[in-house]
Amino acid sequence: MKSRILSRVAASAVALACAMAGAVALPAAPAAASPIRNATAWSVLLCKFSDKPAEPQTPSHFANFLTAAGIGTGGVADYLADQSGGRVSLAGSVVRGWYTMPYTLAQFQSVTRWTRIQRCVDTAATAGYSVPAGNRIAVMLNDWVDSGASGGRVLLDPGAWNVGFAAHEMLHGYGLGHSFSNDTTYQNAPWSQPGEYDDPWDQMSAMHIFAFNTANYGTSAVGLNGPNRDELGWLPRNRVFTMAADGVGSRTFTMAPLEVPTAAGQQLIRVPFDPADPFHYYTVEFRRKTGWSAGIPADTVLLHEVRDGTPTLLRTGAGGGPAQSLNANGVQIGVNGISGNTATVTVTTDVVNRCLQGYVWREARSGDRVCVTGATRSQVWADNASAASRWVNGPYGPHTCVSGYVWREAYAGDDVCVTGTQRSQAAADNAAAASRRNPARLVSGPNTCVNGYFWRDGDQSDYVCVTGATRTQVLADNAAAASRWVSGPYGPHTCIAGYVWRDAFIGDDVCVTGAQRSQAAADNAAAASRVLRPEG
Repeated sequence: MKSRILSRVAASAVALACAMAGAVALPAAPAAASPIRNATAWSVLLCKFSDKPAEPQTPSHFANFLTAAGIGTGGVADYLADQSGGRVSLAGSVVRGWYTMPYTLAQFQSVTRWTRIQRCVDTAATAGYSVPAGNRIAVMLNDWVDSGASGGRVLLDPGAWNVGFAAHEMLHGYGLGHSFSNDTTYQNAPWSQPGEYDDPWDQMSAMHIFAFNTANYGTSAVGLNGPNRDELGWLPRNRVFTMAADGVGSRTFTMAPLEVPTAAGQQLIRVPFDPADPFHYYTVEFRRKTGWSAGIPADTVLLHEVRDGTPTLLRTGAGGGPAQSLNANGVQIGVNGISGNTATVTVTTDVVNRCLQGYVWREARSGDRVCVTGATRSQVWADNASAASRWVNGPYGPHTCVSGYVWREAYAGDDVCVTGTQRSQAAADNAAAASRRNPARLVSGPNTCVNGYFWRDGDQSDYVCVTGATRTQVLADNAAAASRWVSGPYGPHTCIAGYVWRDAFIGDDVCVTGAQRSQAAADNAAAASRVLRPEG
């Protein structure tokens, strides 16, 4: 299989980069991205060694390669614009240098990657350019020493000046971690975890990807998988379906390829199954061999298991291809067919009948799926075991309760005799049954808001978490949008007097008061602090 052919090249490239880092390489931490939107400016700094004066490329080359979108050169900015669906731009980015550092190449061999990056940042500052607050940093070195990411900053030497390598490291700068497969026999390098880098359909598998040669910048990137796009907020909410959240346990879906967002259908299906962890679920996505994914072997459906923000590709076994079916944890997934821009997939799950964490099925009789505490279930079972000892022949027949007991009536015909308190408990548990079942309804994905906050919903991709009052105001402003537009110097959506564009995201021309525009900017700045992080 092509992925296993690629693995040898990838292992050499990644292991070499880490060996040259001059420090022990550690596996990437789980993803901790937040919704990424709007202009994300990068400061690209070009630094050369005091004993290596060569300038292998011009500053304009790096601008076209890394930060200039829409010019048709196929660089990283074009890739990010495509993968985000235009939600992210690199507007405001700059390229500065070349700067001569007061260090030789040899003096870079024994220091950490972070220190290498910082030395270039400090040299640029001494020369008059200080990186603005909020800018991400990418450092280009003029000779081979190290390439990778550290603390969200990127370092690339000449061996990594290709779209695939640069995009991978810059996506680390947006908070993504590495992708994995469930093939624990695969190990990309001696220091990597089993299965790490083994999703070649995903850019976060580094250079172990299905790539092609670009026209201008070497090895391409490949498209991001569905969970990583979801993590970054790059999939519209109305194109992501959480299975069973509405109480329906079986559906057949029409799916659109991630590469063709204009096609009809769902772009991602989440399938929750773990009542103890709302961040642990399966996903289904459809991928087409086109665009940035032109290097994949064929159109295919991919299944992932997501846990703690890390997506794991499900393979058929050691060295196997992507699984096209699943039967585990009460979930069944089957791919029915693929034709053009459509894949049909059937998903069935018993999660609709499962209890929320902290509750268990009562099981007063076979099939009793009312969720109760463990203590209540133990009492129910004890009462069932004592049933015969509490019955006498009497006015209500042979199952008349002895003095001090009443029928439990947990279900129609339940004549187990219990105390009045236990009968009341059964009635209360029945009344609360719906609120204690179906953990899928609590699953909102990787951008779930912390308690007290809600998605702003300025549009279907607005995952910024805000207060309830702010969200209500945003929805009211959206509803009033047309009444606040006039034709004027800024086109047909010029705001009437007293209003300005909200600018909560690229293209947001809803007219609001100045205070509401400021609120949107403040909420954007606070977005990362309001996302609920997986435990563990």
